[in-house]
Formats: sequence, structure tokens, C-alpha cells
Amino acid sequence: MKKILLTVYCLLFFVNHSLADTKSEEREFILYAKLPIVPKISILQISTDLLEIDRSEFELKFNVKTLNIVNYISNINGKGLVEGFIQNNNFFPESYKYEYVRGSKEKSVHLKYLNGKIIEEIYTPKFDKNKLTQINEEQKDNTIDPATFFLRLLDINKTSKCNQDIKIYDGKRRYDIIFDGKKVENQTIECSAFQKRIGGYKKNKIDPLTNTDLVKIRYQDSSNNGFLGFYAKKGLIEITIEEIN
Repeated sequence: MKKILLTVYCLLFFVNHSLADTKSEEREFILYAKLPIVPKISILQISTDLLEIDRSEFELKFNVKTLNIVNYISNINGKGLVEGFIQNNNFFPESYKYEYVRGSKEKSVHLKYLNGKIIEEIYTPKFDKNKLTQINEEQKDNTIDPATFFLRLLDINKTSKCNQDIKIYDGKRRYDIIFDGKKVENQTIECSAFQKRIGGYKKNKIDPLTNTDLVKIRYQDSSNNGFLGFYAKKGLIEITIEEIN
């Protein structure tokens, strides 16, 4: 009798799991850098694997690695996982993990969220926060991680059609992406934004990937508003992200 009940239970679990409304999507992107006169070069590859379950939960796996000559100068090889929930057709993280190797050094960060607050932060290796500009705990409230931020940018509706500013915290740096314009031209929607640094930065170091003068995101002006590309500029350095079809 116990074997029969166990078999029935397993069958019911399998049927319920099979009937779950799941959606899986794999995508790949290349980040390019460009200086005046010099042609752009590919410097980073980003791969994402998104799983949505019953339109209420999501799991995002991602991998990043440097390319070409950059790989010999300052190589990065990393993988990450974000788990969270979907609410009002948007993504909210509950757990963010990112493990990577830069040069020969292994590093990782793990953030846990609850009700819009970060309840746990784990770093390997630990770093001296006193050497960075200050972040208070309230400034971390209602933030999302960089991977969830990138995921939202892929769908213009998840930024309220470029009308919703986004608060980001990556375990060290805290910044806002503030949208300040949108135009439609030649069947393309172009949203402009800028980055506002809040804290967690080295005072005498500027990173063009985390401190930009200008941000633009382009989408198709069509029924699906598909992502066309990301553009950022800091001084003479131009950064673009394009999807590999």
C-alpha cells in the first residue's frame, strides 16, 4: 500500500511540474569598445539563460568572459545566478551570486534580498569599505543587482517605456540609472539616460564601465519593441553592447 501511495505521489508531482508554465530563453551579447579613429573591438562576451516559471518566478544564469587582446591584458571569466520573482511584469531579485576570476585572483559576491532590503552580503575576498566613498544602509533599499538591471533593459516595458529610474547595487558600487529622454525615429525608439554615482567608488579611479557621461538604449518601434543595442560614453571611450542573432 505504501508503495502504491508513493507511486501516486510521484506521478502527481511529475504531472504538476510538467504542467507548469515555463519559458526558457538563451541569448548572447558582445560588448565593444571604441576610441576616436580606431575601429571598435570586441572586449567582452555576455551569455544569458533565462527561465521563467508560471510568470511568477525567474532564474537567470549568465556568463561573462573577455575577448581578443583584452584577455591578455586584464582577463575576466565569470558566471552568475540570479533567482527572484516576477511582479507587475517585472523582475525582482531574491538572490544574486557572481563568481569570477580576474587575472589569477578568484572573487565572488552573494546578495540576498527580502521585501526590498538586502539582508545578507558575502564577499570573497573581503575588501576595505573605508577606502571607498560611503554608502548607508538606506541607500541599498529597493535596489537590484547588475544582472537583473541588464535583464530589464532588454525589454522597454520593464522600464515603464524609459520612464522608471533604476537603483543598482553590485555589492560594492551603488548608482542610479536616470532616464531623461526618449525619441522615435526611423522605426527605432532611443532612450537616453545618465548614471548618478551614489557611493562605493575609489576616489581617484574612474572606470568607464561604471562611470558614464551618457547612456542610450535602442529598441525596435514595433509590436515587440525588440532590443537593438546599448551605448555608453565616458570621455573619448565609447562602449556598445549588441546582441548576436
